[in-house]
Formats: sequence, C-alpha cells, structure tokens
Amino acid sequence: MKLVATDFDGTFSLYGGDVPQENIDAVMKWQAAGHKFGINTGRGLSLIGLELAKHPELEPDFLICNNGAVIADKKRHILSSVCLPQSLLADVLFFLIRERGDAPMLVVTEEESLSIHGNPAESLGIPGMPETTLEKAAAREDVVQLSMNCETLEGAQEMERLACEKFPDLVGNINRGYLDLNLAGADKQHGIDRMLKATGWQIAPDDLFVIGDDMNDLPAIEAYHGYTVKAAPKFMRDHAKKVYESVGAMMMENL
Repeated sequence: MKLVATDFDGTFSLYGGDVPQENIDAVMKWQAAGHKFGINTGRGLSLIGLELAKHPELEPDFLICNNGAVIADKKRHILSSVCLPQSLLADVLFFLIRERGDAPMLVVTEEESLSIHGNPAESLGIPGMPETTLEKAAAREDVVQLSMNCETLEGAQEMERLACEKFPDLVGNINRGYLDLNLAGADKQHGIDRMLKATGWQIAPDDLFVIGDDMNDLPAIEAYHGYTVKAAPKFMRDHAKKVYESVGAMMMENL
C-alpha cells in the first residue's frame, strides 16, 4: 500500500481556481489500486470541507488540518488534535490585538472557524463565517490555530518572529502572506507522523509521497524527501526531490 499526502491550496488546487480534473482522475485511479490519499493543509476541518463539497467524488482517506494540529479520518471524525492551552491562548490573543489592532483574524477550533474583525481569507475565495469576540475566543478550550493575512511574506515572517519570541510554545506556519500560529509540534511533518500513528497504517518510506508548494510544507518536504509542483516558488523547487506539473502527474508516475 502506498500513501499520498498533498497540500491543497496551490498544490492540489490552483490558487484562485479549482481542482484540475487530472488530479481528481488520478485520485480515483490511486484509490482503486488500493492506495491511500489525503489532504495535508493549513485549513481547518470546516474550511477544507467547503472545498471538498464542490467535488463529492473526492473521498480522502484522511485529513491533516491546521498544519498538523487536527487529524481526521475519511468520515471526518477527529482522531487527534493539539489545542492551545487556554492560559496561553488568552495571552496570545491579547498580544495580537495589541500588535495588529483591528486587522481580521481567524480563531480556528477543532471543527469550525470563527472570525474576529472580519474574514482574513476572503482573497482565497473563502466565504463569510461566524464572528466571535476576543473575550469569547479567549475562553475556548478547543482552539487549535490563529490565522491572519499579513499581506506579504515579509510581513508574515516578522509577525511570526514577534509572536514566537514572546511565546516560545508557539510555532508559525507561513503560506505566502498568511500566518498560522499553532502550538509547537503542530506542523505538516508531525501531522503526517501523528496521522500514521492514529491510523496504524504501516507505510514503507519509499511508498510515502508528500507534496506541497510553500513554506508551511517545508518541514514535511524535507523530512520525507517530498515533491513540489512547477508553479511553486523557487525555494520550494530547490528543496524538493522532484518537481511535477501537477499532483496528478506525480500520482500517475508512482501508481
């Protein structure tokens, strides 16, 4: 049995577009051969669900969400999660409000995404979502990620530096100008590790295929000698074992 874990935005799906049909066709053939296919994304369970709803023929065998903080099975039952401790969450939220003022931010729980000061991911085509207040968000015990659009890669890196210097228990996962803050240990590499542990699947190293297109994919790409797509930034192409035209092309070559 082989296994593919693919990033979604910019990798399996085109930025500002839809999932190419060749990727969908490849998944059908991959799973028909008895192999496992799943999404490894920075999106939360509810937001990746919105995209998968557009393609009911797609039935991933697993979902790694929130940069590895949430692991779900094919029925989207949560197998594992890494939540921010409530005391840390409150401090981080108030810090971000001081640093960013009324800039939009997502508070992502195990199963839903809530917004403070509006939706920071509208440019990704993500629709409106329920709003919450700073005080209500700080009282949650199921928050796995805080997400914001910093407009540029440099802005996201600077915000990551400030937050992680003040809170060493945090890790920043960056995808273009978007910054996700998770509890340390929640990244796409450890997400794959935790998914394999939770499912009990025994996958030989040569049968594990990881592919992504941006900075938050790097931990998994480096750890698993993974792949990227032609549209990825140069630094990703430099780190990848091989560059493919698409996820579908990678799957068909390794079927």
